[in-house]
Amino acid sequence: MLNRIWQFVRDPANLAVIIAIAGGAWAVFLYFHPAPEAKPPPAGKQIEADCGSVAIGGDVTGATITAGSSGDCPKPKP
Repeated sequence: MLNRIWQFVRDPANLAVIIAIAGGAWAVFLYFHPAPEAKPPPAGKQIEADCGSVAIGGDVTGATITAGSSGDCPKPKP
């Protein structure tokens, strides 16, 4: 029995058909398989940096990052 299957698979024409069917089945699976849902960004997460400094906290994907001067920064020392 196993010898007959091996002979069937070794034929190049049969192998091409098997590969085409397997590839088509894989394409159908990928088409109908649901994609993982994207995680929503954390609510209310905001990172701020004042006076030319840099701030970052954890995973910043989808977070608001504000950098700059608010106008009340101390003058730099000479």
